[in-house]
Amino acid sequence: MSGKLRIGALGNSKILRRFIQVPEMSAFGQIDAIATRSKDSAAVAKENYPDREILVGYEAALEHQDLDAIYICLPAGLHFEWAKKALEAGKHVLIEKPAVLLANEARILNEIATANNVLMMEAWWYRFHPLVQSLRQLIHSGSLGEIKHISSSFSYINSDPRDSRWNPDLGGGALYDMFSYHVDFLNYVMGIRNQDIDRIQAFARMKQGVDASIAAELITQSGVVCNFMAGLDRPSLCKTFILGEQGSLEIPHLRIMPEFKEASYTHFSNLGMQTMEFPPSNAYGLMLDAFALACLEGRASPVKAQDTISNTELLERIKAARDE
Repeated sequence: MSGKLRIGALGNSKILRRFIQVPEMSAFGQIDAIATRSKDSAAVAKENYPDREILVGYEAALEHQDLDAIYICLPAGLHFEWAKKALEAGKHVLIEKPAVLLANEARILNEIATANNVLMMEAWWYRFHPLVQSLRQLIHSGSLGEIKHISSSFSYINSDPRDSRWNPDLGGGALYDMFSYHVDFLNYVMGIRNQDIDRIQAFARMKQGVDASIAAELITQSGVVCNFMAGLDRPSLCKTFILGEQGSLEIPHLRIMPEFKEASYTHFSNLGMQTMEFPPSNAYGLMLDAFALACLEGRASPVKAQDTISNTELLERIKAARDE
């Protein structure tokens, strides 16, 4: 395989615009086609993206001989079905988060990807921002000493009752849409995985059959206390605090969109306060580069399948605690 990775998108979601509307998004991958569920939605996609090939029916993208990979940006409840079909068709697959709703589904997709010698990757774009890379390096250096407490909140107001996030049959709710960021942050940045969690308490405010907001306390086997909140029905908030024996971190925003003009976090220690600032960076483009290069050069997925499995296992446990 040479040149750019040619990608077909399933669905015409808002997040797709972030991949297409930013000039020179990726040096190694490009979205050449968009597959929609009907002729009516295809007409809308053609109006929005006149320079892309528009396909009617998701199967059309899987059968397209000129596409190397499939980007799945459908509602979460449809991810497993179409990721499975795409992998079986021999396509590399980039799946929006959460990749799946059940850990066993993640295991099945990983097995199919391995058997067909193709790559499957969950689209944790925020990981690729230089701020998050810096945070991860700082945490893993041990500069904060033993971690004692982590707290993070992520919310916004979703007032569209037609949005799939309000549909329980499509994997809606704050747990999957937003709390999943907390779970991946624990895994990727903090190095805390599902098997490290000893106890969970979770509480939710239900609306239209989904958790409009959810709060949970997770306690690790080593005694780290983690308090997280996510909500579809609360004013915009995205703040994270990490407390260690020898210092602490305050992160105003972890989900750093390309349009953000600045990004920073503050490190408090015995030496004083230091604010780390980062210039504008397009984490979506960086993720697409990483995915495309891995596919083109036969590398391992930049987001490991085991991370997706562990994250989904923990989300299942939090959901069970919510429902007790």
